[in-house]
Amino acid sequence: MPAKAILVIDDDEVDRKAIIRALRTAGSRCKVHEAEDGQAGLECALAHAFDCILVDYHLPGQSGLEVLTELLSHPEVDRPLIMLTGEGSELVAVEAMKRGAQDYLPKALMSPDSLFRIIANAIEKHSLQHKLAEAQKLLERQALYDTLTGLGNRNLFNRELGRALAGAARRTEQLGIFVMDLNKFKAVNDTFGHEAGDAVLAEVGRRFLAVARAEDAYFRLGGDEFAAVLILEGAADAGEMVGHRLIAAMAKPIAYGGHALEVGISIGAALFPSDANTPEALVRTADQAMYAAKIGGLGFVSSSNLTNEGACP
Repeated sequence: MPAKAILVIDDDEVDRKAIIRALRTAGSRCKVHEAEDGQAGLECALAHAFDCILVDYHLPGQSGLEVLTELLSHPEVDRPLIMLTGEGSELVAVEAMKRGAQDYLPKALMSPDSLFRIIANAIEKHSLQHKLAEAQKLLERQALYDTLTGLGNRNLFNRELGRALAGAARRTEQLGIFVMDLNKFKAVNDTFGHEAGDAVLAEVGRRFLAVARAEDAYFRLGGDEFAAVLILEGAADAGEMVGHRLIAAMAKPIAYGGHALEVGISIGAALFPSDANTPEALVRTADQAMYAAKIGGLGFVSSSNLTNEGACP
């Protein structure tokens, strides 16, 4: 174990010095900080970054178990904790582990080797737990987000649409669903290759986020198909106004390899509750409106009116 910073929370000075001697005997170059009670230990843990914290079971005013709980209630004290006690009770060990301790060591069994080993193991275990947690977060993100654009994927869209619909029904809000398809995207792929296509998709994602309001959510459903879930308030044509902003944002050429790529976008909109009242029906209706916009060369078509009337070029 390389040099580490260790905090020992123990009201017995003799025991604290014994811990320090044991670490020195084991060849450790740990820098040890001492605290005589739980409050002093918490203050020290909050003020310094330790690699491991040793907590005695018997402390003045509160038990070591209570100190464990208090330490772990502070996210910034994210360090491996080891419970030390003069009692060899398995019940204490079990309760300490339940409260978040990495390990438990009766003082009667403490030797330079056992102390060194238990600290090294606790630090390694804590590090592995963090790596596993980060890997799990990454897997969860990959399951819900598109890696190219950073937007939510179809899985997240389906989940969030259901939640948004339930919330809008509860609050009697108008919800807008946009299904969007890029124009001329195939020509970009065919002419400049898939790398250019990826660059276009990534830039489209950035432009969506640039114009998004706090309550808006944008998704890439796959290929060059996108979607948005929008809370629409105020004017009756609020959805069309958002559509205009998106069309204007996508109308600007995208720079790639010295070329100015023009794609544009076709948008189909469906409103809850006026057009449909289930997630499946809303998506299906918005999809039909999007195809009408694409076939008709229109920028935006609302399912409320699938004729040219009400569509914005």
